[in-house]
Amino acid sequence: MEPFVFQQTRRGAVLTKCTRDTAYLTVPSEWNGLPVCEIGSYAFSDLSALRRVALPESVDAIGNHTFYNCASLEQLILQRGLHSVGDGAFKNCRSLHQISVRGLTYLKSIVTDFCNEVTLTIQTEDNQTAVLLFPEYDYEFQEIIPPREFRSVTYGSGSYYRMCVARNGVDFAEYDRTFPRAVREDEPHTVRAIAFSRLLYPYQLRSAARDSYLSYLSDHIEEIVDEVVRLRSIPRLQLLLDHRLLPRDTVESAVAAASEHDFAEGVSLLMDYRLTQFGQARRRFVL
Repeated sequence: MEPFVFQQTRRGAVLTKCTRDTAYLTVPSEWNGLPVCEIGSYAFSDLSALRRVALPESVDAIGNHTFYNCASLEQLILQRGLHSVGDGAFKNCRSLHQISVRGLTYLKSIVTDFCNEVTLTIQTEDNQTAVLLFPEYDYEFQEIIPPREFRSVTYGSGSYYRMCVARNGVDFAEYDRTFPRAVREDEPHTVRAIAFSRLLYPYQLRSAARDSYLSYLSDHIEEIVDEVVRLRSIPRLQLLLDHRLLPRDTVESAVAAASEHDFAEGVSLLMDYRLTQFGQARRRFVL
C-alpha cells in the first residue's frame, strides 16, 4: 500500500500526508501521471521513526511545519527544483545533521529553522560541490533592569554562521570570515570539521581564508592527526600530507598510532610522506 496521500491541483499533485512511519522514504516524482510539485503543510509531522527522506526534482515547494517534530530525522535530500520552504518546516528536528541540496537558493529557511549542528552539502549549478558546517548554538533571554527590557543572548558561533545565508544563496566570504569566532566559541572538533570541509571542498574559497584554515590545522597538528587517525579519514590525512603540515616527530607518533588502530592505508601514506620529506626513518639503538 502506497504510504502517501496526494491531492490533485492545477499545478500537479500535492503530497498531503505520509501514512507510514518508517525509517527511509523516497517521494515519487509522479502520481497518476501528474508531477509531484509540492509537499503540503504537516505532511510528515510527528513521524518518530523517520530517519531519511529524498524528494524528487519535481518538488518546488515545502509547506509550513512539513517535518515538524520528526525527532529521528537525520538526513534530508533536496533537489534543484525547490524554491520555497515554509515556516517551521524543520522545527524540532533535533537529529537532523545532514542536508543535501542542489542549487543555492532558499537555503536560509532550511538552515535557520533549528539550532543543532548541520552539515550542508550543496551541488552548485556548475556541478561543483560545497560542504558547509553550521555549528550548534544556544540562546536565552535576559532581563535588563533598569529599564525593564529583555535581550537575546546566544552561545556559540552557529547563529553568526547562519547569518551568512540569504534567500538567494550563501555569502561564502562572510562564512569564512566567521571562522575566528568559531575558534573562540566552539568545541575543537567542530572547528576542525569546519576547516576540513572548506579545504576539501574549496568552492569560492579565497587564498586568505585557505591560509587561515591551514594555519589553524598547523597550530593544532598533534591533536588533529590523532583525531584523523582514530577516524581513519583518508581525505583528511591526505590533505594534511599534501600541505606538508606534519613535522617529523608528529609523523613518527602518527605511524605508531595508525598501526595500533589497524589503519593500514594511513600507515602507508604516512611512511611514504616520511620517506619523501625526511628520508630514511630514524634508526633506534638500544644499549
